[in-house]
Amino acid sequence: MTHKNITEQVSAFLDNDFVIRRGLSMSIISLRALSRYIIQDLELKESNLDAVISAIRRYKKTVKEESGEKLKKIFSKISVKTRSNVADITLQKNKRSVENISRLNSIVDIEKGEMLIAIQSEQSMTIIIDEKNLDKFANISNKSDFISVDKKLVAINLQFTEYARSAKNIIAVVSSSFSAEGITIVEIMSSAPELIIIIKKEDIVKALNVIEKLQEIG
Repeated sequence: MTHKNITEQVSAFLDNDFVIRRGLSMSIISLRALSRYIIQDLELKESNLDAVISAIRRYKKTVKEESGEKLKKIFSKISVKTRSNVADITLQKNKRSVENISRLNSIVDIEKGEMLIAIQSEQSMTIIIDEKNLDKFANISNKSDFISVDKKLVAINLQFTEYARSAKNIIAVVSSSFSAEGITIVEIMSSAPELIIIIKKEDIVKALNVIEKLQEIG
């Protein structure tokens, strides 16, 4: 494997792990230990150790200042809103579920600020609504279509400035920061310049502390 390929792989690895990247920028991570970790994670050869160390040093030198300024500009001006008593419902993906979700328009009053988010994946469908509307939705649905219902959740809405539309790795920064604090993300959705994160109620204090630290970044 060429040094160019190793450099690209190391850069991609660091781009996607904010916690390690942050520790690297603060010079609290051993380059040799990190290199061995990356070699193991990327399944590289031990003989590539010097090349990986060089790639990390190059990455640190070229992106530290630029990334710090960009992240500071992005996170220092975010607006944070929270909504409690949220329910996350996973449904069978079929025509009946689609029809029942469409009937939510008569139940959920979006103009009054009630929550309604629908997500379609390859094998299932998910809706996120206020718990107060859960029974109403259950009454118009088929119980056999319900895969899971998760209640007592909190939705955190991070509203960024327009500058964030062109920024990279925002989701990676937030998700890795939450993970580092042991916070389980139930759902995460991006609709630039907003990011909506659904977490468990018991994690809200830790989550807000993480966001506060991100606002002070740089």
